[in-house]
Parts: sequence; C-alpha cells; structure tokens
Amino acid sequence: MLKMVAEEIHLRNAREKAETLYEALQKNRLSVVGDMAFKVAEEAILAFESREDPYSTHRRSHTFYLVKTRFSEGDRKCFNRLHRIYERLGYGGGNGDLVDEAVKCMERIVKSVEAELNVEILPKEVPE
Repeated sequence: MLKMVAEEIHLRNAREKAETLYEALQKNRLSVVGDMAFKVAEEAILAFESREDPYSTHRRSHTFYLVKTRFSEGDRKCFNRLHRIYERLGYGGGNGDLVDEAVKCMERIVKSVEAELNVEILPKEVPE
C-alpha cells in the first residue's frame, strides 16, 4: 500500500509540474521552465525509486546514485546536464538555448521512466 501511495504522489507531482513547464514555455518564462524541467525529471525518478523501494527517504544523493546505477549512460549524462542547467537557469536564466536543451533532457529521462513503470507522465499533446 505504501509503495503505491508514494509512487502515485510522485507521478501526480511530475504530471502537474510538466503541465506547468509547458505553460511557462508558452509564456517565455525561462527560469520557470529551467526549474520545472529538473523537477519533472526528479519527480519521475522518485516515482521509479518508490516502486523499487517504498521506504526510500528520497535524499538527493540517493536519487543521483539511482540514476548512476539504474539508468542508461545517455540518460545519466542527460540528467547531470539537466541538473547543471537547472542551477544556471534557476538563478536568472534567460538563455533560450539552455531551455530547449533542458526540455529535451527532461523529456528523455521522463520517457525512460514512463517505459520502465508503464505509466504516462508527459501530456499526450505537447505545445510547440
């Protein structure tokens, strides 16, 4: 029971943050997009972690360890890059190139989690 509750909470959070990300992208709120891209990926990974270990404390160091040990090399590089972009965009970012890269990395990571957990996180129709 605990496992499904924690997993569902993280999935719901990831879905809500994904919607916020795409809304902010349409409004050109780049620092919000940078924040949300990382947070969507992080929530998706926490859902993955919850399925594996329902008693996980979700410490950030453990999340990075999970990515390092359970995700593909490409996903790991993408997550690490996304974290660096998050740090830059979250503190005054106005760089559209970084925003595009952040969204692409987030989508890659989330799609990996969706496939692994057999769930849907990203909206069916993503705004251009």
